[in-house]
Amino acid sequence: MKRIIGLTLAFAIAGFSLAAQQTREVKPQQPGQKMKQGQHKQMMKDVNLSDAQKATIKANHEAGKAKMVALNKEEDITVREMKARRTAIQQEQKAKMEAVFTPEQKATMTANKAAMETKRAANMEKQMAITKEKLGLTDDQAAKLKKHSEDNHNKMKAIQDNQSLTMDQKKQQLKTVREAAFNERKSILTAEQLKKMQEMKKEGNQKKDLKSPKEDKGKK
Repeated sequence: MKRIIGLTLAFAIAGFSLAAQQTREVKPQQPGQKMKQGQHKQMMKDVNLSDAQKATIKANHEAGKAKMVALNKEEDITVREMKARRTAIQQEQKAKMEAVFTPEQKATMTANKAAMETKRAANMEKQMAITKEKLGLTDDQAAKLKKHSEDNHNKMKAIQDNQSLTMDQKKQQLKTVREAAFNERKSILTAEQLKKMQEMKKEGNQKKDLKSPKEDKGKK
């Protein structure tokens, strides 16, 4: 349970850092940023932070960011020392965040995380069934593709949650994972199936692009 709460708080810290950054300036969408925004919103559902907690979280974030900026400006420092001091700052931030949330709020975030994982698993099963039917996959292909998708998801999530990486490093590592995933799919699918999958992905992205402006308009 302690491990779950720890992971939950680490996730919340990343979400708060992102939210605080967005209130100050509008930047180009970063890798995994849109997904993180949605996950953070779901994670904090019904947590009901007080104004005092929000102020403390903001102050902690600003202090942590200032320390990171100062650390990145240091020139006479080894890579190993840089990583060690960065980790120390992150652990300090995590400890401060743990002190902000009440036991009830921590329990709510843990429950929200479990619900998110359950929903993600259900959506994946549904999508895999659709993919299997449209691509005409065998049971063996479907099983391999499902495992491949899970592994790929976990790798990308690990990169996105790694606060020791810069945005450029995340972007490069995510690109590497995507390229490796595409090559792995070549060993699972036939050339025709792979082509159909790319077409399905393209159609899905087009639908998202058409849907996004409507969502943005509704939020205003």
